[in-house]
Amino acid sequence: MDVYRDNSRKGAAVNNDEMRDPDQAVLPFLEEPKTKKTAIDLFAGCGGFSEGVSQAGFDVRAAVEFDPGAAQTYKRNHHGTAMIQKDIRGLTGAQLLRAARLGPGELDFLFGGPPCQGFTTVNVNRGIDDPRSKLMHEFIRMTKEIMPKIFMIENVPGLLSFKDFVFLLMKTLEDIGYTVRLLMLDCVSYGVPQHRKRILIQGHRLDLKSIPSYPAPTHFDPDIDKKFKGKFPPSSLATKCFAYNGFAKEEIRDLFWNNVLWIQMSKKTAGDVFERATNMLLFETIKNHVKKSSHNL
Repeated sequence: MDVYRDNSRKGAAVNNDEMRDPDQAVLPFLEEPKTKKTAIDLFAGCGGFSEGVSQAGFDVRAAVEFDPGAAQTYKRNHHGTAMIQKDIRGLTGAQLLRAARLGPGELDFLFGGPPCQGFTTVNVNRGIDDPRSKLMHEFIRMTKEIMPKIFMIENVPGLLSFKDFVFLLMKTLEDIGYTVRLLMLDCVSYGVPQHRKRILIQGHRLDLKSIPSYPAPTHFDPDIDKKFKGKFPPSSLATKCFAYNGFAKEEIRDLFWNNVLWIQMSKKTAGDVFERATNMLLFETIKNHVKKSSHNL
């Protein structure tokens, strides 16, 4: 089993003598504050997801990646993280926890993007029988063995083409002991200069007594606001209609992408959600008008 630890300066050659079993891994962040939230990255690639999680304040203690080139890139850019270059099917949750110096149930955040090639619409032969699609089950297995407080699975929009599969995936994670929600987001709505929709499946362990939540859009297309003929611009309506707690497994068959508000909604509830959002905006407009008028008296 190849586990890499790189304490050298960024870009320097890696000492391959430091490869070791994760059961014996000694990580270089022992002196860091214990208050920092811990995380483990599955299907880590070259480390983009880990970078975002690290910037969010987490201590990514271990990562798993099978591809040698991707693993090499990861360890050169994520000093202090134990990179385990191995097929995840040959690993156990106990090994990952030992590499991260954690016990069962202690990990704060387990995250990863299982291979998407079997789900993406770019692949004309896509399907759940693709061997890469079946690696989604490995994330479930690791969740059961590690029992993190929170987990997050990232994948392509094409995953929702297999609604029965997604329903079963979410149900299995619920049966393990999690409150599970799903939502599709577009990176452009959060300041990234490109459209890149992604499915995020999030789970909170039941003992936390909390429901997964997602951040509302922060960026909008000004041209859509200009073209819209309604009472309120789409940018205002989007934040009011946004599904902050995502959608449960029972709702996934009714989900659609609203191309005006640029958010995911449910066909069954969209009408009520839109009406409620409109009423909220109308109330706020009247309230602000009254407040402004009172100041002018």
